[in-house]
Amino acid sequence: MQNKSIKSEKGATLLELIVYIIVFAIILSIMSMISDNFYKNIGTIKSSPQYISEFNKFAMFFVADVKRNSDIISITDTELQFEDGTKYSYKDNSIYRNEEVIAKYIKSVSFLQTEETVNEFTKKIINVNVTIGNKKEEIKRNIDFVLKYW
Repeated sequence: MQNKSIKSEKGATLLELIVYIIVFAIILSIMSMISDNFYKNIGTIKSSPQYISEFNKFAMFFVADVKRNSDIISITDTELQFEDGTKYSYKDNSIYRNEEVIAKYIKSVSFLQTEETVNEFTKKIINVNVTIGNKKEEIKRNIDFVLKYW
């Protein structure tokens, strides 16, 4: 009968097995965190078109009115009235155009008028800063609109 020593046997010791389990658990937890973040971001991307479409509805009306008018009668932080009587206002988390809701889910809106001179032409610019969305996800847009200047 031959005597086999423990050192000559090929196999994993208990210590190596514990190390393998720990490494496997770490890799599994990292994969779980990556997967969780991936699905959270997918959820955000799914609902953001709803908010973008609300901003696009506002921009569609606003661009038409900006190009039709060459002056503003009154402007405050959350309200703007053009020379033709068209009025934009922010209240109840919505943007109103002449008392009709044109955009919902609005967190904040501010209007600011500035002037800029380019090649001897003075242009009146309306800066619109809009935040759309909810607590988890929000979209911010800061856009300059140039009033009709010819």
